[in-house]
Amino acid sequence: MNLTGSNDDKIIHVPKSDYVPDPRGLGYTLFYCMQKHKDKIAQIDGITGETDTYTSLLQRCVRTAIKMRCLGVTPNDIISTCTFTRLDSCVPYLATLFLGAKIANFDPTLSLQDTVHLMKQVTPKIIFVIPETLDVIKNAVKELNKQITIVVFGSTDEHTPFSEFLKPSLEESLFKPHEISDLKETAIIFFSSGTSGLPKGICISHYGFMHQQMNLANMGFCLDINVGFSSLYWITPSAFLSTTTFLGVARLVVPKFDASIIWTAIKKFKPTFVYGIPVHLLTMYDTKPINVDVSCVKQLLVGGGQLLKNQIIKIRSIFPKAQLCTAYGQTEMAVMISISRPNQVNFEKFALEKPTYCGVGVPGISYKVVDIDTEEILGPNQPGELRLRTDYCLNGYYNMDASDCWDKDGWYRTWDLVYYDEDKCFYVVDRLKEFLKYQSWHVPPSLLENILRTHQDVANAVIIGVPHDLDECHFMGLVVLKNRNSKVTPEELEKFVEERVDDRKRLRGGVKIIEKIPLMETGKLQRRKIRDMYLRGEI
Repeated sequence: MNLTGSNDDKIIHVPKSDYVPDPRGLGYTLFYCMQKHKDKIAQIDGITGETDTYTSLLQRCVRTAIKMRCLGVTPNDIISTCTFTRLDSCVPYLATLFLGAKIANFDPTLSLQDTVHLMKQVTPKIIFVIPETLDVIKNAVKELNKQITIVVFGSTDEHTPFSEFLKPSLEESLFKPHEISDLKETAIIFFSSGTSGLPKGICISHYGFMHQQMNLANMGFCLDINVGFSSLYWITPSAFLSTTTFLGVARLVVPKFDASIIWTAIKKFKPTFVYGIPVHLLTMYDTKPINVDVSCVKQLLVGGGQLLKNQIIKIRSIFPKAQLCTAYGQTEMAVMISISRPNQVNFEKFALEKPTYCGVGVPGISYKVVDIDTEEILGPNQPGELRLRTDYCLNGYYNMDASDCWDKDGWYRTWDLVYYDEDKCFYVVDRLKEFLKYQSWHVPPSLLENILRTHQDVANAVIIGVPHDLDECHFMGLVVLKNRNSKVTPEELEKFVEERVDDRKRLRGGVKIIEKIPLMETGKLQRRKIRDMYLRGEI
């Protein structure tokens, strides 16, 4: 890394690794990695103990790809899944990549409204679902009035069962994965909330995704048996699916986060690597069984939210012999922006002396921190907006404008307030983006504000995020009433919102009725400054 005193030299450049991605693409690479690792275990069911070799997994992927192709799937199509994690969850995902088509997954806990919005963006040709989410998907497809084939993991009288995709085919032995023409083509579409409040489809290229996952593979982690707790809607599980396949190691599969199930799986199957978001790991801290042997875990990786020093202490104590690694990333960057990793210089020293840092730079990315008002490039220990330059970042948003992702010089804007120290260790201070975050879910405050404004007694409202040790933040409404003599109570307004949103969007921080919403001198509303005023007791 290069870092000196002049303006240009305040930019941190991390050289690329010597990895050269196969020009034929992600699906092609995964196919031949699975053939290479054929006799190794690819997956372990964390409940039943059933194992899946790369040979058996590849066979199901190939059969599924052949069936999809018979249904007319081409590289121009989008395929989706909506499922909790199971041994077959990744089969349509991998089969889609084998065909050169694009994969865009939905999370099974999304509301009908959110599912409809995402499905309108990508309109998949086929969607693979579990029975628990079938009604939501059926209603979403009905609302869109599109021809979308629904395939069900399990028995079904109305739709195609996934078992139909696993029937033997004479074409199996002849199957070859699709070869893409350009590594900059979009491979995967992930979803994230933007400043407008509407989820956007983030288009990640073969080049960026393959580079970032190979970066992950080369960081010294012991991934022999690795376990995470989220669905393939999120980029991190997708990243580890590719990384473990590249390396020929095993994923321990659990359906979703359930602390008791996970502790039982750890006891029985001895994972070497655990990754998760803060709320999951802090829940594991609260539910850790007495005298459970956790010496199998060599590393613990936590990302997806800011951590306080006392939270770090708790998480360290869950696996006291494991190396605790922290990471900061964004989906738009094909996951990693900074990460602490076992093979970095001074890893143990930094872990002890800088407990709240979120790692060092990633190979192939350049970093600069700029003043949020003047855009002057800042040096060490000066908080500003982090901007990045790399070939890994998103191609753009699917069928949406992405021009605000880059500044006038072509640097990607993170919209995060960040600083680095003299050792080039990064720290996230705050978010400059409008959206708030609850348990790693991005929630647009404008959505909640608009709901409050529909109440007959409300003249205006602003939503802020109140810091919370476990959930990162709780949403709170600051409300101005139309009539000072109104009898409406904060509790009634909180209930009014709760009846109109899903659980993750509730106003857990409550509602406070105020005289007026403070604006900046420009007349604009800045939630971060309003939040700080509230926390200081000035509102």
